[in-house]
Amino acid sequence: MTASMHSSAARGWRLRQVLALFAVLCAMPSARADEVPPLRQGLWEYQRTAGTQKFAATECIDPSEDLRRQHASLERMGCKMAPVLHNATTYTYTADCALKLPPGVITLSTTTVLTADSDSAYRLETRTTSQGATNEESITGRRVGDCAP
Repeated sequence: MTASMHSSAARGWRLRQVLALFAVLCAMPSARADEVPPLRQGLWEYQRTAGTQKFAATECIDPSEDLRRQHASLERMGCKMAPVLHNATTYTYTADCALKLPPGVITLSTTTVLTADSDSAYRLETRTTSQGATNEESITGRRVGDCAP
């Protein structure tokens, strides 16, 4: 493999890493304090599906506060957030971002639909489009108990 091909492959790999990081950030929707569903703090179990890959995690968290932090993070990255559409238990979030990376500017558009089944369970469906490619991801979150003292 030539140095040029090696460098191109490394840039492609870094780009995929950045896109994966962005997808993770977008998977937790962004929202202002009054645009976040009321979710209980505690021990939460998450199931994430991205393409054919499945992931699971458990963490002690305040999901509503985490949603607020995600909003601030996306805004710091330069994303333009559309007003949240809220209908009963469904919240729809959209963001358009232009990320400045060494290979150039990458534009991303994401739409996340959060359905709060209760203050202890929700679902996220996220669609991200970048450079003509679309990725879909889903996350289910369920509160499984109180955090360990």
